[in-house]
Amino acid sequence: MFQTKSGLRLIATVAAATITIIGAGLPAQAASKYAVTDAFLKAKFTNGQFIAGFTPGVADYGFTLEGILQRKALGEPRLSLAPAVSYVLENPTLSGTPSKPSGFLFDAKGNLKFGIAGKWAFTSAAVSANNSPLRKQVLKAILSKIDVTGDLAAGTNANSYDRAWSVLALSANHQQDRALALALKMASHQLADGGFNDGWTLGTGSPDGTGITLQALQSVKQFASKKQLAVLNASIAKAVAFLTGSLVSQNHYESYGDYNINGTEYAAMGLTAVGKTNSAVKTWILSKLNADGGLETPWSAGSGDTYATAQGAVAMLGESYLDLVK
Repeated sequence: MFQTKSGLRLIATVAAATITIIGAGLPAQAASKYAVTDAFLKAKFTNGQFIAGFTPGVADYGFTLEGILQRKALGEPRLSLAPAVSYVLENPTLSGTPSKPSGFLFDAKGNLKFGIAGKWAFTSAAVSANNSPLRKQVLKAILSKIDVTGDLAAGTNANSYDRAWSVLALSANHQQDRALALALKMASHQLADGGFNDGWTLGTGSPDGTGITLQALQSVKQFASKKQLAVLNASIAKAVAFLTGSLVSQNHYESYGDYNINGTEYAAMGLTAVGKTNSAVKTWILSKLNADGGLETPWSAGSGDTYATAQGAVAMLGESYLDLVK
């Protein structure tokens, strides 16, 4: 299953070579303005339940969860989202449970996958999924792997996405103290360049790893003491400097010799979350909006791309994921 990372373009290129919500806090006019984007994304859900990955008919749960978030942001009614919510968020047989770890939230050895589990719990909160018992179990499983320092234990091999999505999940599900502790430890993993890694290129910052981390850091600021707030603000300032300093033409990011729309989307949400003006970045993202309602990528042959759109509508609206859990 794919996670958000700057290497997405490389994966898609290789694959292409082998084959040819009422929105929280969003004005009604914003939702109706991009109704074609909502329709595009809704149509990408197989049987209304999931977004398939590069293997036809096989769900990519990471993009499915984010697709649900985009559809909510675009103003899609909860009833319309019900098939996807029921299938992905309210189905313990599919997701797995700590006592029966055979679903997509766990690896082959039964270990919780923190990035997808955090995303699952955050999305559950954002759409008020009817899964309270299971959500409590998943959150408890995340908490059980946080060590005495407040960080995800060394044996978990956690990366930026694991920490950031775990923080977002805990913060959105009334575990603010633990979310704050983990966020403070997350700040200690900031790289020398000011960014956070993408889970692949571990020694350098990435726009997507930094963008999701900024959202996580911002999500706990209101619960921090003055001393803790100083730590968070210092980390945020360095991350913002990294993102603004690595922009190409002051409006987007690149990887593998082409524009990186998914990374740009995540970076835009991160900058928005911490209150940094990024109108040029938003304008650039909107410039990739195709007539079919999807956002284009270098490999989508002039059409909207499923995976870019499944992570891009919130950024296109000038929002962040934090706006979905207010």
